[in-house]
Amino acid sequence: MSDRNRYKQFEQYMTGALLAGLVFFIIYMIAAGTGTIWLQVISAIFVFGLSGLCLYVLFQSKELLKPRSLWMSVGAFALAFCLLFSLILQFPSPNPLA
Repeated sequence: MSDRNRYKQFEQYMTGALLAGLVFFIIYMIAAGTGTIWLQVISAIFVFGLSGLCLYVLFQSKELLKPRSLWMSVGAFALAFCLLFSLILQFPSPNPLA
């Protein structure tokens, strides 16, 4: 298998992982807005896990800061950052004035 095909396959796996992280982040936001704590915790764990795994794989493959893979690095970091920011601000919340 050529390097180009290997990178394309790597790119497809990372895209799938980032999209799965995005789906779990959306589930987290919905659960946080409705006050469903158990779903909020489970989805937050999956978001952190997937974004951490993506960053770890990018680091191990030495693709973390390469220009061709920078969008994957930024996407994984953005998922973790948005979730962390949401957890710190406690937004969304079922009772926003509390």
